[in-house]
Formats: sequence, C-alpha cells, structure tokens
Amino acid sequence: MWADFSGQTGIRAVLHLSPGRPDRFDGPAPAALLWLAVSDEMGLELEDRVLAGRYTWACVQRGWKVLLHSSLGLHRVRWAYVAYRIIAGQTLRATLRQVEKRPWLAPYHTDLQTWEAFSREVARRDLRGGF
Repeated sequence: MWADFSGQTGIRAVLHLSPGRPDRFDGPAPAALLWLAVSDEMGLELEDRVLAGRYTWACVQRGWKVLLHSSLGLHRVRWAYVAYRIIAGQTLRATLRQVEKRPWLAPYHTDLQTWEAFSREVARRDLRGGF
C-alpha cells in the first residue's frame, strides 16, 4: 500500500506524528522517516518545532516530497508546516495567513506568542544546516 502511494505521489519522506508508537509501513520504507510521539500542538517544546521544521526543510532541499501525517487525523500536523515555512525563511505573519487557506481549515487555533518566540529563535540560530 505505501509503495503504491509513494509511487503515485512521488513522496519520499514522511513526518509521522503518533502518540505511543509509529504506524507500520507495508512494503519498502520511505527514504526518510521522522516519527514524533505527539498528539497535537499543545504541549510541544521549542525543540519539537525545530526538529520537525528542520527535518522537513532538509528533505525539501534534497528535492523530496514530504508527507506530513498524523495518526490522529486531519490538521494536527499544521504546526509542523508552520515550523518548516519559518525555517525556510517565510515570515510568521505570511505563514499564519497561508495556513488559514485551503487545504487547511480556518481558523488556526494556536499560541501566537509561542510562534513569535520560535521565529526569534530561528533568526538567532542557523537552523538550516546539517540534518
């Protein structure tokens, strides 16, 4: 099933969010897989956001399509996309406007102060290298 999906979509990397343990893949594994034991955005640490954003950025830099997936359902990965876009150089305001549009659902309930702190940390550190 995964091999068919990957072959049809060209997805080579997966960021998988699942509390407990990761889901199984049928067939060959993706080229890159990052599993985080996360159920939703609340309670994330700064470094969870950094890790997800840097991983996604590094995969995209390799030319890979990345599937952002949560075993708990739709829109629970939006925070990972926000982290990626900020690390990729998009402003916080532009990123938050983008995640209010399709295919995402509006409104995006998040903690703006947390994202402002994240944006400052990204600006302070070089987060694009060495993944």
